[in-house]
Amino acid sequence: MKQPLAGQSPLNPLMLVGLAIALSGCTEAGLSHDPGTKIDSNIAPVFTTPISELKLAQGETAIFGIKACKVYRSVQRGNSAENWELLFEPAPYPLPQQCVRERLEFDGEYIQIEIGTQAMGAGGCCTNYAAYRSRDGENWEIRPATSITEWQALDRKDASDSE
Repeated sequence: MKQPLAGQSPLNPLMLVGLAIALSGCTEAGLSHDPGTKIDSNIAPVFTTPISELKLAQGETAIFGIKACKVYRSVQRGNSAENWELLFEPAPYPLPQQCVRERLEFDGEYIQIEIGTQAMGAGGCCTNYAAYRSRDGENWEIRPATSITEWQALDRKDASDSE
């Protein structure tokens, strides 16, 4: 067997790719959409985007925030938000990825959300991308790719299977 030269690593690129895949299995599990996942109930995450509010028909206010491409929702009762829950997150990807696109805004008609991730070391956007919008915070439409311009109804069952 040939010995590596001084200052040369014995790892070849194929071994490094295998190591990256193995390590990605040890990172945060399940980057799939799970609308029922709750976080520490009354403690709001530190969001990477400004929060956005949507007035609901019952006089309550839904509050939305994004942290690292994960979208959270809470309902404000009185002066405090309650029960922050995970609403959307990027689909699984076999290699480590980073959040490169986050947008959250209320345009007067819709709450609009856009998230996108990119494989570490890759260029462009996106490994995973989705745009969501809703008038009421419960019934959502999705644009699953930047090349798709038409909104599609998001079925809650389909969301947990496909995202």
